Amino acid sequence: MKARMMLSVVLLGVILSILAGCVPATEVKLNLAPQRETVYKVVLETSKDYSFSQPSINKTKERHTVGRVEMVFAQKIESVDQQGGAIAGITIKKLKYLSEDPQGKAMDFDSAAETSKSDPLMALIGQSYKIKIMPNGKVETVDVKAARELIKEKGPTQTFVGKLLSDEEIARRHQVLALMNTGKTLSKKGDKYSTVVAAPEGMLMPKSFEKVYTLTDIKKRGNDSIAVVDMSAATSSKRAADTPADEQQKMNFFANMFDEKDNYTGKMVLNLTTGEIDSYQELLKAEWLAVEPSQEQKSDKGPDQLTMGFSSLFSIEKVK
Repeated sequence: MKARMMLSVVLLGVILSILAGCVPATEVKLNLAPQRETVYKVVLETSKDYSFSQPSINKTKERHTVGRVEMVFAQKIESVDQQGGAIAGITIKKLKYLSEDPQGKAMDFDSAAETSKSDPLMALIGQSYKIKIMPNGKVETVDVKAARELIKEKGPTQTFVGKLLSDEEIARRHQVLALMNTGKTLSKKGDKYSTVVAAPEGMLMPKSFEKVYTLTDIKKRGNDSIAVVDMSAATSSKRAADTPADEQQKMNFFANMFDEKDNYTGKMVLNLTTGEIDSYQELLKAEWLAVEPSQEQKSDKGPDQLTMGFSSLFSIEKVK
């Protein structure tokens, strides 16, 4: 009797394992539905820091620059073609802009602040443009003409709007790098793919990174299936296709003078049921240090030190 029960349990286990193996894998991609509207907040920020310490004369020079754009926008899917490409209307709800140069001079705009109500940039609030979003996260502009022509007067405001609404910046805001693989499909836990890219624009030392995107989890949240994709990146000896031709000389200069450390990570949370991004972030932090050789030191107070830092942040999260 016991032997028969044990045999039944074993057979049941085999059947369940076979059935589990027959469950179709879920492809991690955007699957946007017509007429669905969501609201997102996106942040792009780049900062640079410089510190030169001279203990022998008790003097330190420091510099800091930052550029940050924060936008809250509504995204309404107008149509979806047979390939899954979605035409999306983007309406700007809120906008923040901060730019600070090494001398401490800043341009600061916040559409929610009373001090910004008379700023020409307020004309952007409520304005719309259209983009096409592919299932693999690639984005192209469809119609931005009206928004680009809002600011007529030449000057810093028009220059900023021109960059904000350029094809390149629109793609940076809306594309999903974690899905833009070269034919590799993320479908089950542990799947991964890698890609070699140039360092973010503005990085002090030009270089290439190899990004590895890994599907680390697929879980349930209520009735929805949620996918989690983690990104880790390391310096690569491979040359990224988008690296400028003259950058190798600069790379050699920095490598000979500075010790470097960096940390480049990211994480995406994708709702597979609605086909929408819940949140997605990539952050690079890098630091370079050059120390005066001991034989060249001018006193016993310690060596001169030059420290430079760089950070680049992309973050988008669903707020409604």
